Amino acid sequence: MKILRNKSFAILFGGQIVSTLGTNLYLLALPWYVYIVTGSKADLAIVGFAQSLPGLAGLVAGVFVDRWNKRRTMIVADLMRGALSLLIGLIAIWRLSFLWIVVIVLLLQLVGVFFGPAESVLLPLVVREENVPAAMGINQSGSATAQLAGQAGGGALLSALGAPVLFLANGISFFVSVVSLLFVRAPEPPRGGEPSNFLTDWKEGFAILGRSRMILLIVASALVANFGLAAFDIALTAWIRGPLRDSALWLGFIGAAFFVGIIVGGMLLGTVAKKVPLRAVVMSGLIIDGALISSVGAVRTNWWAIAILVLTGLAVGIMNGSIGAMAVQVVPDPLRGRVFGLLGTLSTMATPLGLAVYGALMVVVPLPVLFILMGVVSVLAGLAFLLPIRDDLNNMGTAEPSPPVAQ
Repeated sequence: MKILRNKSFAILFGGQIVSTLGTNLYLLALPWYVYIVTGSKADLAIVGFAQSLPGLAGLVAGVFVDRWNKRRTMIVADLMRGALSLLIGLIAIWRLSFLWIVVIVLLLQLVGVFFGPAESVLLPLVVREENVPAAMGINQSGSATAQLAGQAGGGALLSALGAPVLFLANGISFFVSVVSLLFVRAPEPPRGGEPSNFLTDWKEGFAILGRSRMILLIVASALVANFGLAAFDIALTAWIRGPLRDSALWLGFIGAAFFVGIIVGGMLLGTVAKKVPLRAVVMSGLIIDGALISSVGAVRTNWWAIAILVLTGLAVGIMNGSIGAMAVQVVPDPLRGRVFGLLGTLSTMATPLGLAVYGALMVVVPLPVLFILMGVVSVLAGLAFLLPIRDDLNNMGTAEPSPPVAQ
């Protein structure tokens, strides 16, 4: 925990834990609120689709992030997200049309597309290069801890206070993040040289990714897996509310189990990354996740569901953390915004399609069958790493980047 002696990192870390806690309360409350108010699995799928669709904007968001001041971008984004979250709370209190919820959810997720790459670029500026893996691991474990608290306590809060209060709490958490960011000091490299063309910068991000066949394999596998797992959260909500006939309290506990696994995975990240090749980490993570998710539909007790999600989170935590640490190490600093934005977006581009397909299937296919279909897709994504593709990740940053854009 020596990294927490870095004042700016500690402040950034603390602010984002509060923000993540609020976001997780919102993510828990939103599908539950929609399902309780409308009683429609179709509306549940529509909201899930609305949450995923703005992620496609990440294809271009990273180019803007590379041009803008990262800390300022995060502050403006969280001010907007705070206001939109408060608005969702008011819409729920006033019981306005379901359409308003969909529109605000779209806008909220769209703003978040710019926040994510900016945070990924800011973190390596706050800590020394040799401390980046440790910072990534602690950041992931801290985020998972906040998500765990949000899930475990969120179910009780949702039952006691109702979804509108949790929506308002999410808005307040974004404003806490804004205050913390005002005290973070992270000198950004000067943006010298002649301003470059937007299209040129955008293509350069793709060119960096294209230098490694291994990273393309990771992105392709993530696309397949995210297609299959896109509807898992809403299917889990329907499973707990339906066949298990349980309350929001147990929804929170079962969801919290996933983040317990991620916390442990983040703590093990440094050790695993030194001893196990990234290829084996990602392949085994996808296969294990797929096998576990396929078994969810066979579960008839909450405790078995909790055990399955703990193990799923453990695999996800190690896998995602390893990929994040790798990206920081091999991508040149001036290009990180667009590359991180592209990585995130390309990996999740199939999510809206997956939500549309599995959301439609959820209405007509039994939930146990749906979980099996999700898991099989994840296993297939993992097996793709058996293809004879050489591990050439270090090729991503070999070419000289073009002159950065002046601010």
